[in-house]
Amino acid sequence: MQVFVVGSFVVACSVMVARLPRAGESLDAAAFVSEPGGKGFNLAVAAHRLGARVDGAFAIGDDPFAAVATSAFLTAGLSTDMLVRREGSTGAGIGFIDPAGENCLAVSLGANRLLSGADIARVANGVDGARLVMATFESPDEPIRTAFVRARAKGAATLLNPSPIRTIDPAILADTTILVVNRIEAGDLGIDPATASSVDRVLEAGPEIVVVTLGEAGAVAFRKDRPPCRQPAFRVPVVDTIGAGDAFAAGLAVSLLRDCTLEASLRCAAACGALTTRRFGAFDAFPTTAELDGFLSAGDAPSET
Repeated sequence: MQVFVVGSFVVACSVMVARLPRAGESLDAAAFVSEPGGKGFNLAVAAHRLGARVDGAFAIGDDPFAAVATSAFLTAGLSTDMLVRREGSTGAGIGFIDPAGENCLAVSLGANRLLSGADIARVANGVDGARLVMATFESPDEPIRTAFVRARAKGAATLLNPSPIRTIDPAILADTTILVVNRIEAGDLGIDPATASSVDRVLEAGPEIVVVTLGEAGAVAFRKDRPPCRQPAFRVPVVDTIGAGDAFAAGLAVSLLRDCTLEASLRCAAACGALTTRRFGAFDAFPTTAELDGFLSAGDAPSET
């Protein structure tokens, strides 16, 4: 069960604050963490911990943060052969988290913007060996297009999380099997989960499955000519929501690769997202298969009704 990630890497700094800041305001932070991150890296780590074999391509710079990336891949059990080196800065970001676990983020993508279609072509064997190719919009369109076209030609599935949101190239959407968006991204793309016609328009453009995550309201998945599949959220004490969406996407992907039903895959995805919110920081919060199975089988981990 191999996945290929059109990757991004970011050194992620997060601070815990009493409330999210207003313009021009300085706040006292109760806690601080600096850790490896980026949506592509998070997908790779989360999928790896769930038992997938992970390959991919990740651009980093030639600054001191490049060493952080190398160390992070080794610590996570991922091959450093996935790293593509570019002149300039490695991606970096900052997040503010309030007591409810809500966050606001800013990311400087740096070298991630320089990942190219040629970089994907150089590791074409990794794409060819994958059953699923995943990408986020922390990567440019060109490498996503290159990887998705090759994956679909080989009969593999593709998963796109278009975050941070931008207009989706119709060619990329046409080669997307699974589109995963949160409710804000859905709104920006003109998707209203309550309006069938807006979802049908996206399904007709390429995806077989459109999944909208709804925070405390859970998630809903749409397929052509099928009723929506709804998954309630799990009740957990929320500390930090950073990385929860990445954990959800990875959990969904790995479960579908195990030939689970969409309903079962959504449940696993929701559990992965919930487990990730229980700790400050993301890297150490992504669950292993054993942690996920224990959570799902525990009587004290009910889902909302």
